[in-house]
Amino acid sequence: MIFKMNKGKKIQKKTWYGLNATVIIGPGFIHTSGWGVLLIPHPPVANWLLRLGLTEKNRETLTIIHEFEHLQSAPFVLLYTVLLIGLAFTKTQAGLAEIFFILIGSHASWEIISEILTYYNDSRLYRRCYEKISLFPRIAFWFIAGATAITAWLIVLL
Repeated sequence: MIFKMNKGKKIQKKTWYGLNATVIIGPGFIHTSGWGVLLIPHPPVANWLLRLGLTEKNRETLTIIHEFEHLQSAPFVLLYTVLLIGLAFTKTQAGLAEIFFILIGSHASWEIISEILTYYNDSRLYRRCYEKISLFPRIAFWFIAGATAITAWLIVLL
């Protein structure tokens, strides 16, 4: 099941660090988000899995919050990624494959952080959206994202 919006929705907010953030949801499957003129189109893989079974309104609401939380947490994730890559180079002679997997693991961590922040943005709304919705997609997300994030640390530590 791929969700597809009939109309695009553009939302802008200022981040805690002062940049104007933009999120565009739809039309279609691709989302776009970023700051100013730096807007990055991307497939909403984590949102697709996490929002399976939700009504269009609830899916859109949580997706918008999730995308903005990506932009709010970006400075921390960038620092985290640089730290992991730096550790990989100090512990081992990290090659291209190791860096690639560290980047994937960092992105998985970013998805986890964004979803945690989505929950804390409005926990009552979050719980209400998921009433009577199967837990399986969310369990799959947390397992896959968690295992991927841990893999990045295993590369650094082993």
